Amino acid sequence: MTRTALLLGATGLVGQHCLQQLLDSDEYEKVTVLSRRAGEIEHAKLNWQVVDLDRMEGLQDHFQVDDVFCCLGSTMKKAGSRQAFRHVDHDLVVLAGQMARRAGVQRFLVVSAINANSRSPFFYSRVKGQMERALKDLELPLLVLVQPSLLRGQRDDKRPAEDWGNLINRIIEPLTRWTDAHWLPVDASKVAEGMVGMALEGPDSGLYKLRYRDFLVYSGKLRERQAKTGQ
Repeated sequence: MTRTALLLGATGLVGQHCLQQLLDSDEYEKVTVLSRRAGEIEHAKLNWQVVDLDRMEGLQDHFQVDDVFCCLGSTMKKAGSRQAFRHVDHDLVVLAGQMARRAGVQRFLVVSAINANSRSPFFYSRVKGQMERALKDLELPLLVLVQPSLLRGQRDDKRPAEDWGNLINRIIEPLTRWTDAHWLPVDASKVAEGMVGMALEGPDSGLYKLRYRDFLVYSGKLRERQAKTGQ
């Protein structure tokens, strides 16, 4: 059976890889993207819609899909203020969850953060935690909270703190491979593969957190699935 998917945040680091995985998969016959700006990819099953995400409530028809992949996210520098950051990383994400719930979406996978904590004294972590809590309250059939630590990959915007963190972790990572150190940096491509792998190979219901080791496991399962189907 083939599926349909909706992707939010397709121009971001994880979102770009997620889009490519969805387009490459024979399991998905149609992939809809809602984005503020046009994309450069052309594909027979890609339906790229340039929209105003602040008016997403008027786009309910696009949520008539099997799976929603939400990769929306910003930074304080890019957003310009705490209020603007919260609007993207909390308000729009929760709204997407609500619309998915109304549409009867089976699987909702969302990129969060390893340090998400609704009671954290740190603003970023608190917003991510509050977003997760609001999505849990929706009781979606399957909710997957994707929680990477520092992301590796080529970004359009430079993030010095992330660059320094990745440099330090490249040095100590060989010493921690035997642990379940979820704070280890991970390639954005692995996170995306893990998300799509979880959607295709994981359970159909429940609440799950996807972290460092899970990315590797479900990325592997996705590759095995692709090998069997000759993709």
